[in-house]
Amino acid sequence: MVESERNQSNYSAALDYLFGLQRFGIKLGLTHITALLQHLGNPHQKFPSIHIAGSNGKGSTAAFLSSILQRAGYRVGLYTSPHLVDFSERIQINSLPIAKERVIALTEKIREGVETMARRGELWALLDPSRRPQGFDPGRATITFFEFTTAMAFSYFWEERVEIGVIEVGMGGRLDATNVLDPLASLIASISLEHREYLGKTLWRIAQEKAGIIKTGRPLFTIAHQPRVLKVFEERCRELKAPFYVFGRDFRAKRERSGSMVFEGRRCRWPHLCLGLLGRHQIRNAALALAAIEFLQESGWAIQESHVREGLREVRWPGRLELVARKPKILLDGAHNPGAACVLRRALEEEKDFRRRRLFLVIGVMADKDIRRMMGYLVPLANVVILTRPQMERAASLARLREEAHPFQKPMVEIEEVGAAVQYALSQAGEEDLVVISGSLFTVGEARRYLCQAGWLDRSH
Repeated sequence: MVESERNQSNYSAALDYLFGLQRFGIKLGLTHITALLQHLGNPHQKFPSIHIAGSNGKGSTAAFLSSILQRAGYRVGLYTSPHLVDFSERIQINSLPIAKERVIALTEKIREGVETMARRGELWALLDPSRRPQGFDPGRATITFFEFTTAMAFSYFWEERVEIGVIEVGMGGRLDATNVLDPLASLIASISLEHREYLGKTLWRIAQEKAGIIKTGRPLFTIAHQPRVLKVFEERCRELKAPFYVFGRDFRAKRERSGSMVFEGRRCRWPHLCLGLLGRHQIRNAALALAAIEFLQESGWAIQESHVREGLREVRWPGRLELVARKPKILLDGAHNPGAACVLRRALEEEKDFRRRRLFLVIGVMADKDIRRMMGYLVPLANVVILTRPQMERAASLARLREEAHPFQKPMVEIEEVGAAVQYALSQAGEEDLVVISGSLFTVGEARRYLCQAGWLDRSH
């Protein structure tokens, strides 16, 4: 076996182990991740960070922030989830995904640590017996997939001596594995009802979970707008003596006639900013990143206005209002909840880039989402709806999607496999039409993989 084949085989084996941890499900809490990171030398304490939570927009905010810091010459670690095509996308330094060799080495290193802790009884004894999977062996590791990959990201950033980490929360905030950080600042993007089985059934309760990332004396910047949400954040900041900055009060941004953006911070004003991401909603996400940049400048970080302009213009964030082809137009957007679907609808109605003769909607959604409301935003705009299902256990069945889309009386086609669904849409679309692929980042990831294989875009796009 040649070296490249051996490396790919070892990488596949590492991913099999990592994704196998998903059998332990989602387990919110900091006990295990804290113990694991302590075993690894507390790598998360070895570099400064910015911590970002939110229902929608936290990934785009992270991308803006990381891009600006890179242009300023810093070595920037970026940790986000989920990935679109390959696991390595989750962990990046200066826009370069972690190398396969490092995934292999870190998986082995952390796995050894996990199994050592399991033998000592430091893991399994803390797991709720009612949530142990069938055939559970208490002598084996019970670290979840996200806890393991978070430890991997922090270890990688430490080993590679990043100068700052931009870290996206996986779910919620208070009990998310990333919340072991003591960041320079906390950012909270837009808030909506999501993951109610884990975070709570009301906006107030979800805001409480997001507020968990606020740290003593560390500023919080937010673009959330709901009064009851802001009240939760304000009270928490007061308790922790954390400065509190709100979009529309302490920093502002708006679209200029030319389509560019002007930002007004607490001290600076930057007009005529061009964003590399499409959609009016990105103005608020960019403003959140810029509020953090202004804070870093005040704290002594060497970031110039030219770095801000270049970073905003050159930012890339695949799968979010990403137009990857023109004839026909192909738009990838991982809108995964009603808030994101509403943003996508507004973009389809307002943005000149998305003008079309007909719209073909390829949609696959996770079963735990508010599918009816998502369909209500997107299906009325479509001429043809193609229902599909990404290869995830959590994905909604075609029957469920059909039930939720049926009231809108649109022509519908059901194609189980995402690639085949995209292929069908493209076979029906003319050069003046628009094919929108949405409903979940998992759907978008599988579609992107198909489009690469079919030659619609190269893998570096």
